[in-house]
Amino acid sequence: MGFQIFTDSSSELTKQHREEYNIDYYRMGIVVNGKEYHADINWEEYSPETLYDWIADPNVELKTSLVTVQEFIERSEPYLKKGLDILYIGCTDRLSGTINVFDIARDFMKEQYPDRKIVKVNSYRAEMSLGMLCMEAAKMRDQGKSIEEIVDWIEKNREFYHQVGSVETLKYLRAAGRISGAAAFFGNMIGIKPVICWDVWGHVHSFKKVKGSKTALNETVEYIKEHMVPGVTDIVYIGQANAKEQQAYLKKRIQEELGLKTEEFWIGPIVGISCGPGMYGCWFKGDEVTLDAEASK
Repeated sequence: MGFQIFTDSSSELTKQHREEYNIDYYRMGIVVNGKEYHADINWEEYSPETLYDWIADPNVELKTSLVTVQEFIERSEPYLKKGLDILYIGCTDRLSGTINVFDIARDFMKEQYPDRKIVKVNSYRAEMSLGMLCMEAAKMRDQGKSIEEIVDWIEKNREFYHQVGSVETLKYLRAAGRISGAAAFFGNMIGIKPVICWDVWGHVHSFKKVKGSKTALNETVEYIKEHMVPGVTDIVYIGQANAKEQQAYLKKRIQEELGLKTEEFWIGPIVGISCGPGMYGCWFKGDEVTLDAEASK
């Protein structure tokens, strides 16, 4: 009968992307001063501007939450009732426990729909790297590839998807438990900007600390130059969290100097709350990511 591909709120896939590729998503959650919202990447419950106003306001308490078992079941059931299987391509378990919560929901759904395949795969990626994997998976599905073939492809190719960028301050990453207090202290020294990438597992790694915002932008472009592959790297997705000037600068240089297409987007609530206003990043397919931040400590 076929299968439905799901991802989650961390993927950054726009509504247009998901409609074009027939991808659905499970919604993580955010809590704003005790009020619960979905981590909505359709921007229907709140606007990007509202989200980043909340994040910047010291009087607003913000938290993120995992996809719930109920959300997994309610979003999956319409497809299962139609006789479709489910493939969930999830955010790296190094940054979120959501993919593990899926196991509980899957066991329940298998009891109700024993003939359906309900499969997950850990992308070891997040944000638009995860989104790019999902779009490639959708193309493969539409070409007739099976769930098993797609899972095998993802497990062999996820290390070729890069993220690089910077943040205005490391205090949000520290508060979210993504980096150590020592790293945040040195990264927040006056005038010092961290340049951040993913490692092979999807850990956030500050691989370089530079003087000044312009230097951080230039290092971002240099990273793309170093890791892009002719014939493989054709587009760079540029996300921003109230960093439109930085996004425009990167777009101009990537198009003019590297000859690559670009697509711009707002960074969504899960990543935005973890990284804070002023973050920007570039996502692309290139050479193999070999950095293991944990092993190199």
